[in-house]
Amino acid sequence: MSRKKKVILIAVIAAAAVLAAVYIAMAMYYRNRFLPGTTINSVSCSGMTTAEAEDALVNESDIYVLTLIEREGEVEEISGSDISLEITFGDELEALLEQQNSYAWPAKLFYGESVKAESMIVYDEDELDNALEKLICMDESQMTDPENAVLSDYTEETGYELIAATEGTRLDEKKFRAAVAAAITGLQSELDLAESGCYVEAEYNEESGKALNMLDTANQYVDTTITYEFGSSAEVVDGSLISQWILVDDDMNVTLDTEKMAEYVAGLADSYNTTGQSKTFMTSYGTTVTVPGGNYGWKIDQESTLAALSGYLENGENYTGDVVYSQTAASHGDTDYGNTYVEINLTAQHLWFYKDGNLVVESDFVSGSVAAGNSTPTGAYRISYKQKNAVLRGQGYASPVSFWMPFNGGIGLHDASWRSSFGGTIYKTSGSHGCINLPYSAAKAIYNSISSGDPVLVYTLAGTENTSVTAEAADNSSANAVVDAINAIGTVTLESSSAIINARGLYDALSESDRAYVTNYGTLQEAEAAYAALVAQHEAEAAAAEEAAAQEAARQEAQSQAQTVISAIDAIGTVTMDSSGAISSARSGYDALSDTAKEYVTNYSILTAAESTFAALQAEQAQQQQEAQQQQEVQQQQEEEQQEEEQPEQQGEQPETE
Repeated sequence: MSRKKKVILIAVIAAAAVLAAVYIAMAMYYRNRFLPGTTINSVSCSGMTTAEAEDALVNESDIYVLTLIEREGEVEEISGSDISLEITFGDELEALLEQQNSYAWPAKLFYGESVKAESMIVYDEDELDNALEKLICMDESQMTDPENAVLSDYTEETGYELIAATEGTRLDEKKFRAAVAAAITGLQSELDLAESGCYVEAEYNEESGKALNMLDTANQYVDTTITYEFGSSAEVVDGSLISQWILVDDDMNVTLDTEKMAEYVAGLADSYNTTGQSKTFMTSYGTTVTVPGGNYGWKIDQESTLAALSGYLENGENYTGDVVYSQTAASHGDTDYGNTYVEINLTAQHLWFYKDGNLVVESDFVSGSVAAGNSTPTGAYRISYKQKNAVLRGQGYASPVSFWMPFNGGIGLHDASWRSSFGGTIYKTSGSHGCINLPYSAAKAIYNSISSGDPVLVYTLAGTENTSVTAEAADNSSANAVVDAINAIGTVTLESSSAIINARGLYDALSESDRAYVTNYGTLQEAEAAYAALVAQHEAEAAAAEEAAAQEAARQEAQSQAQTVISAIDAIGTVTMDSSGAISSARSGYDALSDTAKEYVTNYSILTAAESTFAALQAEQAQQQQEAQQQQEVQQQQEEEQQEEEQPEQQGEQPETE
């Protein structure tokens, strides 16, 4: 090694030795001092002994001030002197010193260590309470409450939006006192009340799940569109209206104001219900009359409509169509009765029935008796239902009718076979109990074409009085002849055919107008029905008799066939091995019978017993044959064995050959 290298090596070793000596010396130095970068309760104690650290901490407590940084930029202070802040030591500093590693001093030059010694800080808690009570931020009158996030006002462009929660200045006193105590114990110089969570926060802010759900639900409601159609008119339920029905409670639950919704539905009913309202009507006379209110017209089922509306909104379902009606009419508008209706002029005692605008029936009638106080009420009504062969009952009467069409409670249209004439002024003194009495044919024609729910418009019209119908009916000889022919039928029997055919022919030959005066047409129809029933009964009885005769013939044939088999079975007699032919013949005869004939074979059990006995005999014979065969085979075997035993003896007796 050269001299130069030796010098360098010696220098390096010397430097290392110096560094090692310095490192060890500093480690020994920090055995009794706090390492570089050490802060205790926010006071720098780097390189200090415990005594020096104690003095530093004491000095810090003498000048200690806690600055409170409040919301809205306010700042307040609490000084150590206000609360008699002191530091007590005990063994706390020595314990902290013992916990440190003095050999780690080089690393601490680059990053220090902050430690707390909470037990070292003491203060007067009562004085702290007094100091806190004097703070402006603790003044109840100065506090403002936080406000939850809320929905904005509804707009067609954006719907609803969330308005952010408002931060208040109301302190959570428990958290505030705890945060101040912790700051003083740690000798913190500042305490940001907002960052430390000392304020009462809004329960729901704009990021809360509840608030976001509230926003989504409200927007779902207002994004729904319901269009109710009323003929050519429509009512639209959209966001501008729905937003008036939205309620939000303190827990951010969104509901619908059903009271306001019910008011809306009630408004629809007020606007579009026509039941009970007067109707302007163009009569068959070309004169316009006002028909007073009755039970005909549109009627909204408000409860069901409200339920359906709530369902559309809850499901976010758009809808276009009708409201829910408890009663419908033919059309919307002033003429809700449409072009199918019964027009009844009480003054003229005359009615018209139009179907799809075409006249179907026109007839006189008899309405309620004026003298008896049973006048038929005017109004717009609807056919409640239809019923054939009803019995109308009231105080002191029970009237059977063929066609019953009530339209106003117990008042309705029906035939009246007990009347011989209609129209005129009959109703004034000899009218009905309120119903519209019609000729049979007119009632039938109306019944066959009218439907439940069709309108009936009842009115009076001065100047249309009709007094000629009764005389016309009395002079109608053609109709009277038919009435007499029908009455001549009498009790219906199988011999009534000619009388019924005659009456029917006379009736069918009448004009439509003359038929209206055949007051007993129902009797003819009943006679025809009764005769048809008698003919059907007679034919049924004849068919039944023929069927019975056929069944008896079949039964006798079956018995005859069975008797042959019975004789064959009886011929079997005692079963022996020679009975095979008799048994087979009886079995073949039985199997060839029909099921019915087999039921008449009374000795079938003898056949089955004979078959069983013969089978047993066959089995016994076979057993005997088998045993005889086996015995024969044994005997043959024995003979063969004996022959084999005798053969050597015979060979021994033969002479030897030289």
